[in-house]
Amino acid sequence: MSDINNAIERIRVLQCPTGELENRIEEILKQYNIDPRDEISVVRVSDHDANGAQAYKAAFARGREIIILAESGPDDYVAKVVDAKLR
Repeated sequence: MSDINNAIERIRVLQCPTGELENRIEEILKQYNIDPRDEISVVRVSDHDANGAQAYKAAFARGREIIILAESGPDDYVAKVVDAKLR
């Protein structure tokens, strides 16, 4: 399995405090050396929200990106990733 696929699999099982989601995604991508220049950007993209999940976009080398869908827990404290796809 390639590094990008391994990183996506780790992102798919990610659960963390809501305010740390973007940083945790970025850390995972850096651990797998997804962009050797470390130019990774993770931002909220509401136009990709689906089924009550909030969407985030992780952009990196050569215009590639991963769309991540995450749901917040009942107290809005924990975010749980429910899907992540390379685009």
